[in-house]
Amino acid sequence: MDFWDQDYFRVSKITSCFVGQWPNQSVNALILSRGMLLTLTVIQLIPRIRAVVLHRDDPEVILDAIGPFIIDTVFVIKTINNWYNFKKMKALLTKIKENWKIFSEDELQILHHYTASGKRLSIIYLVSVFGGGVVFATEPLQLRLVHTFIETNETLPLFPMPVDYGSIDVHKYYWGLFSLAEVTTFLIVFGIISCDLLFFIYSYHVFGLFATLGYVIEHIPIDSNGESTEGILHVKRCIQIHYRATEFAEELEGLYMWNFLAVIGLNMIIISITGVQIAVNLDATEKIVQYGSLTISQLGHLFVECLLGQRLIDHSLGIQENISNAQWYHSSVKSQKMLSLLLMRSQLPCQLTAGKFLVMNFPTFNMIIRTSASYFTVLLATQ
Repeated sequence: MDFWDQDYFRVSKITSCFVGQWPNQSVNALILSRGMLLTLTVIQLIPRIRAVVLHRDDPEVILDAIGPFIIDTVFVIKTINNWYNFKKMKALLTKIKENWKIFSEDELQILHHYTASGKRLSIIYLVSVFGGGVVFATEPLQLRLVHTFIETNETLPLFPMPVDYGSIDVHKYYWGLFSLAEVTTFLIVFGIISCDLLFFIYSYHVFGLFATLGYVIEHIPIDSNGESTEGILHVKRCIQIHYRATEFAEELEGLYMWNFLAVIGLNMIIISITGVQIAVNLDATEKIVQYGSLTISQLGHLFVECLLGQRLIDHSLGIQENISNAQWYHSSVKSQKMLSLLLMRSQLPCQLTAGKFLVMNFPTFNMIIRTSASYFTVLLATQ
């Protein structure tokens, strides 16, 4: 069985292959998946751009259109980032396979644990974000279902976002156009999710490397006479594993730092705008549900990225505690000197940054929420 066919990676691999994001896909599969996704996206963007241009004087249409456009922009940024760094991402997957071969059975249990945790997060994230997308995109169907039981004179929306198909008879071809819009929306959401699930694989692997390193450090062999080379070789191995982990973390930051910067800015905008949409439509339950699901999805998306950034910092700094817990005082003088160098290096945490400007951690998440709330207040005052 191929390494990537393990249960740990199955969800991420299937999702990524579906939208042409899996680095180990064949060239033909990549061209087919990406070509289909690009074609459907362009076809769906044309009537949405047309609606904004024709109704640019209507603030309600503009507000309704901004949220979906930002989601599309996030999708484009994440996709382009993955396509541009495709070879680097493939190289990281190769390093993951290689890293699994350098540990003993006991040590591999820790790596198994972290990889399984990454799988659980992937499933939760997939269900949550895709569920939010379904709630947002199927608003017209939800209202039609409600109005089959409760008759009203209200005009039901035909699509979840403003669109204008020009001379096409929307009522005649409604179900075909609506189905196309839904399929495209779900593919875009899937594209965003697939990019994030790949990020989860990389992140949880580097967490596992640091955690396994901590276990190895705490099991330094006792050298009673100070002449055994076993302890020295053990510490050398710890330094090599630490180098692998820090190198992997630095490459991971390089892959995603500009992606994070763009997504943070777009998240602040969309959270503020959807908040305004909820505030001005408090008498419309369907709008609260639609935009509430979108807001929660974006908050969850941002929180998970900051959470993983915080965990990387904590795991890399945790090596200091592992060294303190080890019986280093029973090792040779040379081993102790080597451990002191490792201790000094571990005082510099590995980080995920947004364009080298912001560190992805909990304080940054708090700052983004506070800034979004400020934008929300300003926008609401203009309504």
